[in-house]
Amino acid sequence: MFKVMVVDDMEVMRRQIKRLPLWGEGTGFSIVDEAEDGQEALYKLQRQPVDLLITDIKMPRINGIELLKEAHENQLATCVVFLSEHSEFNFAKEAIQYGIFDYLVKPVKAEELKTLLQKVKNYIEEREQAQIQLKKLEDKLMEKIEVYYPTSYLNSIVQYVCEGNKEAIKTIGAMVDDTAAALGHDIVKTAIVLEKAYNEILIGVKDKHGWIEEFVDINFFADTNLTHYSDIDSIKKKLIEMLEAIISIITKFILYSGKSPLIKEICIYVMGNVENNISITTISEALFLTKNHIGDIFKQETGMTVGEYITMVKIERAKQLVAEGTFKSYEIAEKLGYSNVEYFAKLFKKNTGLTPMEFKHELKKTDIS
Repeated sequence: MFKVMVVDDMEVMRRQIKRLPLWGEGTGFSIVDEAEDGQEALYKLQRQPVDLLITDIKMPRINGIELLKEAHENQLATCVVFLSEHSEFNFAKEAIQYGIFDYLVKPVKAEELKTLLQKVKNYIEEREQAQIQLKKLEDKLMEKIEVYYPTSYLNSIVQYVCEGNKEAIKTIGAMVDDTAAALGHDIVKTAIVLEKAYNEILIGVKDKHGWIEEFVDINFFADTNLTHYSDIDSIKKKLIEMLEAIISIITKFILYSGKSPLIKEICIYVMGNVENNISITTISEALFLTKNHIGDIFKQETGMTVGEYITMVKIERAKQLVAEGTFKSYEIAEKLGYSNVEYFAKLFKKNTGLTPMEFKHELKKTDIS
C-alpha cells in the first residue's frame, strides 16, 4: 500500500479529500497522516516519509514551496502534488526546480485524483525497477573496480588530498576522463565506477585524518549520488568540488610548512587532543622540545601563535558540537577544557561574532530556508 499525507490549513479541504472513495485496496493508496501546515508536515515526514505528499501552497509558517524543497532534498516524499487555485500557478517555475510531480485544482474531483494516483503508481513502480537494474549493474561493475583503479592509484590520490596538494584535483579530473573513455562514455556505468572510487578515497582520507569527523559532517561528503547526473562534465565538476572542499578543510587545520615538519606534528597533536586541556606546555612535553623552540618556529612558519591556533581549533570543534545539538553550552565548554563558561562564551563570540545560542539559532534559520 502506497502511503499518502494530505497537508492543508483548511480542515474542510483535508476532509473533502479523505472522503473521496479512492483510498484503499482499489487504488493501492492509503492516507496515513495529515497536517494543517508545512511545519507540522515536515515534523511528521521526518519520522515517517511517504510515497505521495498532497499539499496546499499557501500556508502559515512553512508554505508548500518550502515543504517541497525540504521533501525533495531530504527524500521525505517520492512524489509531491500541489493543491492549488488557478491564480497560484505563478509558483510553477520554482516548484519545477524542486521536482514537483503534478498539480490538483481545488476542490479536488474524484476522477482527476484517480488519474493522478495511477500516474504516481506507474512512476513509483518504474522507479523501483530502474533502481533494481541499477543495483545489478553496480554489483557487476564493482567486481571489476580493481581493473579500473588499482589500490596503489587510489592511495596516491588519498596522499595528495591528505597533504592538501592540489595535484589531487588534476588527478581526479584525469580519472573521470579515463573512466568515461574506458566505458564508452556510458554515463551510468561511469558514474557507478567513479562513485565507488571516490568513496574509497574518502575512506582513505578518514583513515589518515580521523580528526576530520570532529569538525565537519562527513556524511555531506559521502553523499555524491553521481548517477543523478546526465553528463560527464557534471560528474567531473561534482567530484572536483568535493575534493576541493575536503582539501580546504585539511589545509585549514593542518598548517603545512615547506621548511619544518614540526608544524604538522604540532597541528596533529592539537587536533587529536582538542577535547583535552592543551597548551604549549603539554605540546612541548609530548614532543620532547622546549616551549620557546615550539613557539618561535610555529609563529615564524604560520604567522599564528600556538595559543591562537589552539583557540581556533577548539572554537571550530565547538561550532560542530553546537550544530549537532546534543550538548548545552556549559557542557561544550567543559568538554573542551574551559572551566569558566562565561569566558568560553566570550571567546566563542570573539571568534564567530555570535554567542553559542545565537550561532545555533542562525543554523536553524539556514536549515529552514
